[in-house]
Amino acid sequence: MKSYIIYKNQTEGLGDVSETVKTVEKIAASAVHFLRQKVSALDAYTAETEKALARLSLFYRKEGHPLLRERREGERALVVLTGDKGLVGGLWHKIVNAVLENPGRHQSFIAIGAKGGNYLKEENASAPVMPFAGFSDAPEEEEIKSVTDYIFGEFKKGNFSRVDILHPGFVSLTEQLPVFTPFLPFEFGLAEEAGSGESGGGRAAAGEGLPIFEPSKQELFDELLRKYIGVFFRKIIMETKLSEFSARTVAMERAASKTGELIKKLKVDYAKERRRRITQGQMESFAAHKTLKR
Repeated sequence: MKSYIIYKNQTEGLGDVSETVKTVEKIAASAVHFLRQKVSALDAYTAETEKALARLSLFYRKEGHPLLRERREGERALVVLTGDKGLVGGLWHKIVNAVLENPGRHQSFIAIGAKGGNYLKEENASAPVMPFAGFSDAPEEEEIKSVTDYIFGEFKKGNFSRVDILHPGFVSLTEQLPVFTPFLPFEFGLAEEAGSGESGGGRAAAGEGLPIFEPSKQELFDELLRKYIGVFFRKIIMETKLSEFSARTVAMERAASKTGELIKKLKVDYAKERRRRITQGQMESFAAHKTLKR
């Protein structure tokens, strides 16, 4: 039988755990709100970049661009997006399981996030893993530059014939699903959209006089396309972070609920044990008094 003091100490310990869990839940919930705004801003930025690329593609043909051209040789690479922290209710295991369910589909893995890289190695993934980790909760373009430079460089050199991305897709606060997204060669159909225009305005603008491009149409197109693809990639990373904090919010909410139930049970057990000990002491004292009286 436990001492009622042990019950008391366990209750106090769980109380500390409950406060920690609630703090993590509040931080995750506030991050969800912040990341939703960031993803929305990236959507707007991407839309404006698309418009600029569409206008520029009227003057410069995109065929043969190294990031747009399909390759027959080289490995198929998969970018696996996870995070560096846990407490996400099995979200990272769900992502890695999606990789393991498709063995042989990719010959190289690029793991973004320490959790994904570690899980792939523990599961003896069928392909080599290139790890990247240590990103902030809302990574800026400079933070992910090392990743994009590596991916673009390997694709241009022909080491990768195709690059796909696996990331947790945000469905709702309580649901995140693994999503496979083709990345390179990048599908680019803006020139056709610009040519059609809302009322032929794109063609009319092109015929009013050729603009001056400095340093050149090709260099402008290359830089703008690279930035556009980089923003597309960053947006997927932000969506991954949004899914991570959503899963953590729900996991911490459940943990807080279970901790509260345990605390209630311990308090009841503590009260019962304390009452039993007091009653036992009173009975022993009464019995001793009766014995002495005789």
